[in-house]
Amino acid sequence: MADKLNWKGLATAGAVFWGVYLGLAAWVAMANLQLPWFSKEMFSMLAGIYPGVTPTGAGILIGLVWGAVCGGICGGILAGLYNWSSKMWK
Repeated sequence: MADKLNWKGLATAGAVFWGVYLGLAAWVAMANLQLPWFSKEMFSMLAGIYPGVTPTGAGILIGLVWGAVCGGICGGILAGLYNWSSKMWK
């Protein structure tokens, strides 16, 4: 079936993307950089959602792990929902 998403591929892509994003956000907070896509309020929100994500070296690693777990789960669920709904419309 050509219109079926590979759930493992999308889960891996989501894990890499969100893991790198959370790790990068913690690193930017640690380096105290001023970037257009980053604010202290946004990082405080992320730190409230993901326990252990802090602007420290350990917080960067914890952010990578949390992001990989959450991104992988969400990517797999998204692919599964797409595959399920594409069967419904045939």
